[in-house]
Amino acid sequence: MTGTSLHEGHPVTLTLKPAPEGAGITLIRADKGGARIAVHPRNIREVQRRTLLMENGVEVHTVEHVLAALYGMGVDNCEIELTAPEPPAGDGSSRAFVKLIHEAGIQSLEADRPGFTPTSRIDVSDGKATISAEPNAEGLVVEYTLDYGVPFMPPTTVRFAVTPETFEKAIGPARTFCLEAEAKALQAMGFGKGANTQNTLVVSPTGPLENKLRFEDEYARHKLLDVIGDLAVTGLRLNAIVKAQRSGHSQNQRVAKALREQYEAQH
Repeated sequence: MTGTSLHEGHPVTLTLKPAPEGAGITLIRADKGGARIAVHPRNIREVQRRTLLMENGVEVHTVEHVLAALYGMGVDNCEIELTAPEPPAGDGSSRAFVKLIHEAGIQSLEADRPGFTPTSRIDVSDGKATISAEPNAEGLVVEYTLDYGVPFMPPTTVRFAVTPETFEKAIGPARTFCLEAEAKALQAMGFGKGANTQNTLVVSPTGPLENKLRFEDEYARHKLLDVIGDLAVTGLRLNAIVKAQRSGHSQNQRVAKALREQYEAQH
């Protein structure tokens, strides 16, 4: 897949490649001599408004949408090769990455999935933003409450069991967004150099500019998609119920780190 990256605005080609059982997900910077970055919480670096992974001084950022697609479609082992530090934006959702996965096909391997059930409840609170994870009988269930405090974007709660079917149809197509009032300020800060009204829903009091919603609750669904992408950094198939309210990447990542710490303590 070739396109323009969302924040950097650079041309970039992303290629999904098979990986052997037990390899997990690896990011590869083709433009940096094939430098490899393991998708693991130890490689998370804190930045605003996106997820960034770095290993040995080489980084890839805004990886949450492609990681969400791989997790949502049930892919545990994959190499993500990039020719720039950031994936192509596509339409601002995970839809293009789901299409790539379908085109390539998914192969079953002879190894067990690295499943994990939290050993105790995890709670992260950061002012008005909260997110928790607790054990579930089977699979990942995510609930997200969006509350931006503006009258034209009322508080909305969405909840999905994450399966390939629900991800492809109900979660993956939900696009990233920002308020019209903050769009220019974000670009002045260096964000969204490759953003436009076709890959980012720019939300005005009358709805998205030059675009239409795919779902009435698309904004909340996209925030739920981000949670899945951030939890995918654990490298684990989670049996957990995750409930988030107003959380962003920072809070999501703290839960991902705590889940991985619990897993490693158990193993």
